[in-house]
Amino acid sequence: MLTVYDKNGSTTSDNLLSAKLAILVNPTSEELTNIEKTIGCDAHVFTKQTSATEVSHFNILPKCKIKNARIFVSFNFDAGQTKVEDAIYPTIAIFNSQQLILVLQKNPAPTLEDQKAIAKLSVEDLLIKQLLYQNHCFNEELNKIKQQLDQLDHAARTTTKTKSLKEATDLTRTLVYFNHTMDDQVSSIEALTDFLKEQHSANSIFIIDLLLSQRRITKKIKVYRDLLESINGLFSAMMDNHLNNLMKYLDSIALIISIPALISGIWGMNVGGLPGKDNEFGFLWVILFGAALAIISALFLRKKNYLK
Repeated sequence: MLTVYDKNGSTTSDNLLSAKLAILVNPTSEELTNIEKTIGCDAHVFTKQTSATEVSHFNILPKCKIKNARIFVSFNFDAGQTKVEDAIYPTIAIFNSQQLILVLQKNPAPTLEDQKAIAKLSVEDLLIKQLLYQNHCFNEELNKIKQQLDQLDHAARTTTKTKSLKEATDLTRTLVYFNHTMDDQVSSIEALTDFLKEQHSANSIFIIDLLLSQRRITKKIKVYRDLLESINGLFSAMMDNHLNNLMKYLDSIALIISIPALISGIWGMNVGGLPGKDNEFGFLWVILFGAALAIISALFLRKKNYLK
């Protein structure tokens, strides 16, 4: 769906090349082809516009009908997707000092749907507002991840259930994607803000907000990833501890069983001279003797905490 706004912030059916703001949401390949032809840009500009493995960049857009056009590719997050590689998607902004074209997979920032705000703000400020909104989407997901980390931290201290281990694996996958996405985007954000500062075309407060927002998200991701690594380490330590306790318990049981087995084995040899062979209670005495030794060894091992 294509929405075009004129310089007064009103929707218009005027030519795309003369509009202040044009927003294309969840475009089809045909719509992208039409935009490419309209603005005269390279046919490969929108090739990976749905891929989480696209790279963030800020460059001059050559051979474009929009004078002095630049392209900025950044990333947004869709919490409605189940897989992180589907949830992270690139957004493309083509702009100069007078015009801004946005290609998005979901609805734009609320500011970009407010006609009064569109009329009041410059093109550069509108772009920054969209980028701040995208960072907000990532930040909302990071807040949810923090809650999951707290739950996993508690689970790692009390259980080694498969469900918790799967959750930790999924969370690791998410943070890996987040980490690489933001590491890739941070240099592009810095290049964009340096350009806007040189042009004196954007509100300096908005620029500072964008830089701080980007730094906060990057730091959160690194902190949460380190926390998750420590939780995974705790899971491994707990599993090793449970395994050691199990092996200690099984070895203790085997030792207890081996004592009466040894006694019965000795008395079961077909040789002469064994005490009690002619006594009618000899078999009972051997059983009681073996059981007594087993009980004594069990009590000793229990006192040493080998049967817990």
